[in-house]
Amino acid sequence: MAFPAFAARLQTFLLGYSGTSLATGLQVVLLPWLAVSVVELPALQLGWVQASVLLPNLLFLLFGGALADRFDSARVAMLSCIGLSLCHATLAYTLWFQVPDLALLLAYGVSLGVCTAFLQPARDNLVQRSAHKPEEGSGKLSESRVQHMVTWMMLAQYGGQAVGMLLASRFDHWGAQPLLLIQLSVLLIASMCFFSMRHLGPAPQTRGSRNLPSALLEGFSEVKKSRAISELVALVAFNGLVHIGVFLVVLPLLAEEYGRGASYYATLQVAFVAGTVVATVMMLRRGQGDQPGRGVLMCLLYSAGLLVAISFGPTPYGLMLLCACWGAVSAASAALGKAIVQVLAPAAVRSRIISIYQLSLFGSAAIGALAAGAVSQYSAPLTTLLWAGILSVLAFMVVWFSGALRQLRLEHGEIPER
Repeated sequence: MAFPAFAARLQTFLLGYSGTSLATGLQVVLLPWLAVSVVELPALQLGWVQASVLLPNLLFLLFGGALADRFDSARVAMLSCIGLSLCHATLAYTLWFQVPDLALLLAYGVSLGVCTAFLQPARDNLVQRSAHKPEEGSGKLSESRVQHMVTWMMLAQYGGQAVGMLLASRFDHWGAQPLLLIQLSVLLIASMCFFSMRHLGPAPQTRGSRNLPSALLEGFSEVKKSRAISELVALVAFNGLVHIGVFLVVLPLLAEEYGRGASYYATLQVAFVAGTVVATVMMLRRGQGDQPGRGVLMCLLYSAGLLVAISFGPTPYGLMLLCACWGAVSAASAALGKAIVQVLAPAAVRSRIISIYQLSLFGSAAIGALAAGAVSQYSAPLTTLLWAGILSVLAFMVVWFSGALRQLRLEHGEIPER
């Protein structure tokens, strides 16, 4: 678990990454709780509010990946952070003069989604830039080092989200405006961290046609060349559709049914993130192993069991424990999946493949949020969880017998910056 010797470059990246994650942790509690407790939206409209943050990924994530490949990803990440800070500042200013309504929350969510679509591939593309030692230039990286850096990145993400959710638990006491101003501040700090990385690492690489449509298609063609990446992208799309969609809609509805206010919903989120932190620390100590694809599949099976367990209606404290377990499984799955992409994706199209990976996750999550809202509107939220668990078992069986991810093995040799 020792921190790498080339700490200065990595610390800058992790500080920026954790800043954006802290803002996200605040957002995932603040936005749905404004919708549920302040505007008092029904389940279906809550699904639309949650989907408004995710739907822009369907339109802009691929462009964000192509932009990060064709230009400096550090500058793209910096500009995206500034855009997000403007979104939070605008909502904070508006709340001084009016109570939010559905239209305002939808506009806010769409604005966040557009900026995030450009931030995610650019930010994740900086992982290998931070992993190079200064004396190494842009040479080769070992698979084990890439996996180690991805795990540090995930720890920064989950740690930042945990702090953000803890701050969001003060919503009932502080109100929305102070929390929005905190988001603005940390995003501006993150933008400066990313901007300072603009001269570090290799220059942006281009390959093939500079025509944007051709550049987008090139990313898909690279995904098709690898059965493991193709299978991973399909599995991630399922996780977004079933797991994230359910998490975004059903969890705040359950918290509202328990009648414990925003602090309990934030506590559920913190429990989830606490599980992610514990799992990530364990992965730093023990490594990811040489069969990450098999690990991703087992995480899918564990998630199915947890969804079915929650569908039986646990006590408030039991739900917190199950959320922590769910977070641990999700963290392991995300770290293993992102490491597979970082190791197998050629450097010249890495941001585009990352954007396809993210598109499959968050694009399907938008549809999943709408579906979970619709199902929960006309049946009990616990029924939605039960169906999600059953579908997860079926998906596990299909991908397991397909075999590409299950048979993937990393030898921890040197991989070229192709």
